Amino acid sequence: MTKITPKGPISSLLIIPEVAERLRVNPKTVRRWIAGGELAAYRVGRQWRISEDQLMIFLRARCRG
Repeated sequence: MTKITPKGPISSLLIIPEVAERLRVNPKTVRRWIAGGELAAYRVGRQWRISEDQLMIFLRARCRG
């Protein structure tokens, strides 16, 4: 869900299990992508959050390479 703010749209943040479910991979695979710097993520407390924008950038890069 995209929220509109005075500065523009903000994409929603996904947690690792949500990304894993969308991509049909194991959550450990998503963690490995984050640790390897392939997938940009933000640490919020003890959880990693991935923006939908960063996920799309990651997927485009994977499809090209």
